[in-house]
Formats: sequence, structure tokens, C-alpha cells
Amino acid sequence: MKTKATVLLLLLSTLLISFSVKEQDSGYIKADISKLNKDFDKVVIKMWGNELLGDSIQTSDTVYARDGKFEYHFKIKEPKNTEIFLLKDDKKVASRVFINRFKEKNVCGALYLGNENVEINTNRDFTPVEMNVGDTKVYVVNYEGSKGTDMKLTVSSEKITPVFIKANPDNFALLHGLFWIKESRSLKQLQELSSLFSDRLKKSISYSILKNYINKREKFAKEGYSKNFNWVDINNKHYTFEQAKNDKQFLLLVFWASWCGPCRQEIPELKKFYNEYKDKVSMISLSIDESFIKWKNAVEKEKMPWLNLSGLPENPNGIKKEYNITAVPNLILLDKDGKILIGNFNNLPEIIKIIERNK
Repeated sequence: MKTKATVLLLLLSTLLISFSVKEQDSGYIKADISKLNKDFDKVVIKMWGNELLGDSIQTSDTVYARDGKFEYHFKIKEPKNTEIFLLKDDKKVASRVFINRFKEKNVCGALYLGNENVEINTNRDFTPVEMNVGDTKVYVVNYEGSKGTDMKLTVSSEKITPVFIKANPDNFALLHGLFWIKESRSLKQLQELSSLFSDRLKKSISYSILKNYINKREKFAKEGYSKNFNWVDINNKHYTFEQAKNDKQFLLLVFWASWCGPCRQEIPELKKFYNEYKDKVSMISLSIDESFIKWKNAVEKEKMPWLNLSGLPENPNGIKKEYNITAVPNLILLDKDGKILIGNFNNLPEIIKIIERNK
């Protein structure tokens, strides 16, 4: 089947955005993009949250567009990512891709909306540029979007600091950003940063999930990892913490999964680490796989010379729940009593520094 070369229209336009100042319990998107009225007759608005933050609900609504104008009203508990797709005769002809207004970042992505009113108008400075790409038109705009979107697209891990949160204590984008980098922050840092959000955000679902994670980190900091340690290898042999630790000075926990590309890619480096430090460090790979066969096949293929354990098959989500693991790969270095020395997001060089200092 031949694919027609069609046109990518870059709509270099200014979006006119307006907001309600006071807090709202609902919002709307109003758009007048009438210069495109011959290209679409319906609009799909897709909104989704994040399952890891307790929000797995995704909505997809279709509204009619008349003369290039459409309006969509919504009511959500917490901010959601929002994308707009254009249809013609029930076939997708384009998606609107919103580009960050901070052009030096060169970032594009979906809207990030709370209950706010957003008005879009592309009838000014409308300059289409023709390019030959694929068989679907894509409309790209210079985006001067919602406050939440602006914050989300410009927030980097370096900006999630006490000073920045104090200046923006009521911003969900910062709260969600902190959630995503939580493994790379110390317990003390997490306690400080999370305390700086507004009372309104502290009542949110997202904050409660972040707080539960911090509480679990506090528990592990006090009690260590030795309790409730009862996992099995691919031959269904059970190991307690003492059996797994093997009386070494350190224990490195490697959280991974067979489906995780970065996890598999780092195994050669972990093998080098193991060969150099195996006299002082016991290693255990703890899988969050949900398929025993896939986990077993990966263990046999990778031929890791250290212990590989899992909750499978009886307790497939046990490791994730017990250790509050939301992302892999993840490395945690313990002392001989199971207390955390460093729990960082895959930071093997820092782990080596600690081991070298304690030779």
C-alpha cells in the first residue's frame, strides 16, 4: 500500500490563554482555530493521570467542531496531562502538539491542566509552512500555555529545591516532579522538601502517596531490611536475610526486572563490580517481575554469579510492596545489620566510594 507524502503544517501562532484567579472546582478548554475548519469536524480530548500516583483514570471524550471552534468542560481532582486530536470523518487527521514557550528548552508535550479555564485562538500570526512527512498532518504551535504546563515543562530535578518549592508551594508539577526523583534524594532531603508544600497540596492524593513512601523510608532507616525478608530463587529455595547476606561487610540490593532495558544493560558493569568487591560485598538481585517464566529465562540467560530472588510465583508483587519500589533499576547498599548506607537511584559510583572508604 502506497503511502502518500503529505504536508506538515507548522502553525507558528500565538495562543491567547486566560485563567481564573481564584481556585475552581471545574475548568474548560475553548478554542477558535477556524482557519483549520476544512481539515477537521471533531475533536478528541484525552486526559490522563499517573497510575503510580494513585490516578489510573483516563478519559477520552469527543466533541463536535463547528467552523473551527470547539469547547470542552471538565472537572478533575488533580492536574492531568491533556492532549487534543483532530478528526475528519471519524479518522484522526492531526494531533495538536503544544510546544513549550521557553524556546531555548526545545521541549514539547501535552497540556498539564488543573481545574482552570484555557482559551486557544490561532487566528493571529497564522503562518503555515509546508513539509513532506508521512500521511498525517500534525499541527505544532508556539505554546504559551497554562501555569501548570509551563511549570511542568520547565521543572528539572535541579529545580526541585527548597528555594523553588517555597516560591511555588501550591504547584502540583513540583509535587509530581519530586515524586519521580524520590529515589535519588536522601531521606532528610525528602522530609525537608515535602514539608514545604502548601496545606492544600498536603491534602491531595499525590501528597499522601509521597508521604507513605517517605514513612516507609523512615521505617527502613530505623529497622533496616532484615525484617520480612523471605524471597525465593528460580528453584523455589527460600532465603532469609542472614542466609542471603552471607556474613559479608556489605549487602548490595539490585532491584530490576526482565523487561527493563536499562536493568539488562547495566549487568556487565555489575559483574565487574562483583568480581572486584565480592570478598566484602554480597549481592542480591530482587526482581519485580510478574511472570515467573520471563524472570527465570532472564536469570538463566544473563548468568549473574550472585543470588537472584523474587516473590514469584506465590507473591508476585511482594518485593514492590515491601520495599516501595516504583522504578528500576535501583541500587541500595546495606551494612551487615541491614541498615541503609545509601539508597540512590542506580548510583554505582557513589556505592563504590562508600565501600572504598570502609576498607
